[in-house]
Amino acid sequence: MKTLKELLKKDYHIWFEIYDDDEKLKFLQFAKDNGCKWISGDEINPNDDNCGYHMGINKDLQIGFVSMWCWFANAKNKPRKIKFSEVIGE
Repeated sequence: MKTLKELLKKDYHIWFEIYDDDEKLKFLQFAKDNGCKWISGDEINPNDDNCGYHMGINKDLQIGFVSMWCWFANAKNKPRKIKFSEVIGE
């Protein structure tokens, strides 16, 4: 499994694609284990919090939701998009 620092080495932010509830729990645990907090500054609680199918993390280790519209319509900035399953090797 790659660390978040490795993934953010050349990008200011990365968008993750997450497929199902099991993967959402793993993603939130991954984010917490790597020192991320919600963009509001709140701690991540993988068992109680929810995430969407598209999430973003920036170099400041802030995590937030990425809307479907932004995911598909953001051609100008071309954020790096990663399937979370590839990060955890599944």
